[in-house]
Amino acid sequence: MRRALRLAALLACTLGVLPRSASAAATQPTRVGAQFRYWSVSDHNDNRDYIAYWAPGPFHVLLEVWDYQHGEDQFRPEVGVHLRDFRRSSYTVEWRHENHDERVTFLSEQVLSDHLVGKASIAPIISPDSTSIVWSVGADYYWRSYDFASLDLIHDPRGNALWAVPMRVRIATERNDWIQASFVPQSKRTNGWALDAKIRWLRVGFERNNRYDYTTLDNAIITLGLEGRPVPARLRRSGPRLSLSKRRPEWLC
Repeated sequence: MRRALRLAALLACTLGVLPRSASAAATQPTRVGAQFRYWSVSDHNDNRDYIAYWAPGPFHVLLEVWDYQHGEDQFRPEVGVHLRDFRRSSYTVEWRHENHDERVTFLSEQVLSDHLVGKASIAPIISPDSTSIVWSVGADYYWRSYDFASLDLIHDPRGNALWAVPMRVRIATERNDWIQASFVPQSKRTNGWALDAKIRWLRVGFERNNRYDYTTLDNAIITLGLEGRPVPARLRRSGPRLSLSKRRPEWLC
């Protein structure tokens, strides 16, 4: 109970100092979706991962269940707030329950030029007996409305103090159908790669990781999902096609 109260107070204080941007947030379209991700793990304890999310404007709510073939299952809810300032830079606070831990993420994405966005985040992970701090820095380069390449550096002190360098390239249409390739070299010889795509309302993907999450196990993940906007296209707000005004929510990718 005390840990929950501390988290609530931390979120309240953070929201109190975030930039106010109700007009910008109101233009963000509502998104709803669901995904099924099947984790095939080398120890044969496969994971059936069920995800549902709802993102009405500046907020998002995500519900996730990890259904293992053997052992304890996990319920992993997540809630986030996303605000933008007059420059379209964004400020995010997220809370996520992860098994026996609580993660609070503070993320900012700053528009640095017509094509470049800088990113930085810090995420305390509060366990019953300790607290770990995960941090990251990175940048996205956009050359069209939805086309971008990204490079990030992440440090996670858990396990053997893992360093990761996620790299992504996304090619998209003006309707925001896209295909994305990711490669994630990491320390401790733990590399991963993924291919993902969105075609209208359909989401598909394949991901491969070796020695994931501080273990000696490998996994392969297949993703199938649906994503859409409940508001009819004729009622959506139209506006100029500015490359950095259409950045995807970081939590959704």
